[in-house]
Amino acid sequence: MGDHNEKKQTNSGSASHSVALKKPALYISDLCQSHQVVLLGDQIGVTQHLDFLASLIPSLYECGVTHLAWEFTNSRCQGVLDQLLNAPEWEQNTCSEIFADLLGVGFSYREYANVLQAVWRFNKSLTSGVPFRVIALGLPSYVEDPNLLDGRSAAELQLRNWWMGGHYRDMTAFHMINVLTNEVLRHGQRVVVYANADQTTTKFIQWIDGVATTTLGNLLHRWMGEGVQRVLFHGAISEGALNKRVEDLIATSPEKPDNFGIQLNASTLGNVAVNELTGSCNGVETSFRLQDLANGYLYLANVEDWQPCLLSENFLSASNYVSIESRYRALDPRENRYSMKELETVRREGQARLSENWPSISQDDEVPVASKKGFFRRRV
Repeated sequence: MGDHNEKKQTNSGSASHSVALKKPALYISDLCQSHQVVLLGDQIGVTQHLDFLASLIPSLYECGVTHLAWEFTNSRCQGVLDQLLNAPEWEQNTCSEIFADLLGVGFSYREYANVLQAVWRFNKSLTSGVPFRVIALGLPSYVEDPNLLDGRSAAELQLRNWWMGGHYRDMTAFHMINVLTNEVLRHGQRVVVYANADQTTTKFIQWIDGVATTTLGNLLHRWMGEGVQRVLFHGAISEGALNKRVEDLIATSPEKPDNFGIQLNASTLGNVAVNELTGSCNGVETSFRLQDLANGYLYLANVEDWQPCLLSENFLSASNYVSIESRYRALDPRENRYSMKELETVRREGQARLSENWPSISQDDEVPVASKKGFFRRRV
């Protein structure tokens, strides 16, 4: 992509301004060096994004970040997770057990396991220094024992709220920030947090069904201000027209990059309108642009080019069948147990539907050609 630094003249003399178009790994590393927390908001199950996350570990460590926090393993398994990432040999069965504890049969994707294996491989290569850690932020948000449910599904919102003693979204956010504080922040260490986009909102307060949400990002922003930065993967916001406008801007830019990271307040991209989110920023209800919702943006591929994660092989076994079956029967109640064959069918059907929750790209000609010029130029 070449050098995208640009020289500009000012009234006070010559000044150098860096146009914020960088390779994704370099962009994240630069952010991590000047901020204690970098939040990466994403959609679930995108292969390209998880492959990028796995490849990011060495560059994070090089710039002084020794923690990756995510919601894709439960915090009650932190001790087992630490042992896994520092074991002499890779223990695939232990890795499978950790993900089975998250959602039973419902979250057995190879690419998430590959992130853990990448951390294990990196730790094994270290000859000195502290090992890299993955901090588990997940909190079970449903009853796991079908015998306690009296025929109801543990997925029912009212039941989850009762079981958690409050709205599960809020309780999950409080749990996540407590874990993050105890494991990382109180020690003055830096961290990259990878989570679903909805959990990473900072100054933006989203309203759902007339109720203001509380997220991990909201709590961090109130506490740390600009010490926390939110970066969105392209497509993390489920608004087809928005993603189409972004992709049009990239396609018509002079640079035509294959991938990049960029600060939103320094580019035309930051001015792209977001129309389908309801909420407020700093207590003010208004219309939104991308730069109102995040500090930075990562583009790795167009949404239509995304590849869904693949299933981990040999995930179900005699040793984990009982716990996984109980978990699934709590979510989809019936009197008789599900067979291992039925659970494997559920697993494969879930993978086949993975992309259904991704945003569809809508045809939208709202952005005029004039505004597409100089996409990566700093606004004056």
